[in-house]
Amino acid sequence: MMFKKNICSNRISFILILCGLTLLVVLSTIFYSSHYNKRNARALSQKIYAVLDHYRIMYDIDAHSIDPNTDTTPQAAKGIEQCIQNIAYFVAKKEPINMLLVGFPFKSGNQKKKVLGPLPDMAERTSLEYTQKMLNEIKAVYSQGAKILIFCDGILFAPIFGIPFTDVVSYENELKLLCADLPDITIFTSQNMMKKHGLKSTTEIVQLIDQYEPSDKQFRTELKEIPEIALKRVAMDLDYTQGRILIEKNSLPEIVMNLLSREMRLRSYISKTFPSPDFFRLTVHFSADVSKKFGIRLSPTSNITPYHGVMVQSGDISSILFKKDVDMNHYIYDEKLINGRQYGYYKQIK
Repeated sequence: MMFKKNICSNRISFILILCGLTLLVVLSTIFYSSHYNKRNARALSQKIYAVLDHYRIMYDIDAHSIDPNTDTTPQAAKGIEQCIQNIAYFVAKKEPINMLLVGFPFKSGNQKKKVLGPLPDMAERTSLEYTQKMLNEIKAVYSQGAKILIFCDGILFAPIFGIPFTDVVSYENELKLLCADLPDITIFTSQNMMKKHGLKSTTEIVQLIDQYEPSDKQFRTELKEIPEIALKRVAMDLDYTQGRILIEKNSLPEIVMNLLSREMRLRSYISKTFPSPDFFRLTVHFSADVSKKFGIRLSPTSNITPYHGVMVQSGDISSILFKKDVDMNHYIYDEKLINGRQYGYYKQIK
């Protein structure tokens, strides 16, 4: 009887040992697999960051567009490790990297000195092509690739610059057509905004954003001084007949204050509606801290966003300039057919 009990006890011990070893192997496998996946995700994320870094804005292009003598020394990026972790959030899940870019509001109203007209042209097209090129390079190192959602914010700032809502909507619709053949770029327009929130008019979009903080009063209390670069940028943009009338009526500081205040409310809305880490934040302006926003160039040589300038073609090189800076002795107006529409630019005379 005792002999049988010993055999039974030994069997139980053996089974327990076997179970323990099996559990150890399983846990080790899980740990190794997890460690490998994390290491692999980080390695891939570093490669993706290297692609992005090639397109990074390295100095204050806004200041340089106003004053060509400003410092263009490349600035080292801050927050690189966190930025790589932001990328790894998608890579670990083997999902496309969802990127959000706020911009492409409307064409500047200054058609005398800055732009060709109120609709997108080859300046926008070449910028979108350049952005798609960046996305293609990401896909070359990460098969799931990346997608950019361009949030058009023109409706919010059109009243401040005296731009009719109808011009903004026309700009957005044309922009959608302009990038219809660019597979990884999506345009989020005022119509999308209205549908998302059940709004009935573009005016209600402004009302929705203005529900967020800070209010104009709060912003004026907190802002110690209006940034000089903002004053200069808006002054240049409004340096035409209707723009000068707007400044005379409202004053330049008041216009800039309203602009900056609404920008802050838009940021609050964006943070809530397109939260991090679900969206990787891009900007078309210089960003010192890439963990918060990653500033990407929209053309290889330009300091000017496409909606503030014209495209200039010199051989194989395209850049964006203010219209006033195009030497008409060496360039002529031309058009290119894109997705069934003609879009204007200036090409070098051979």
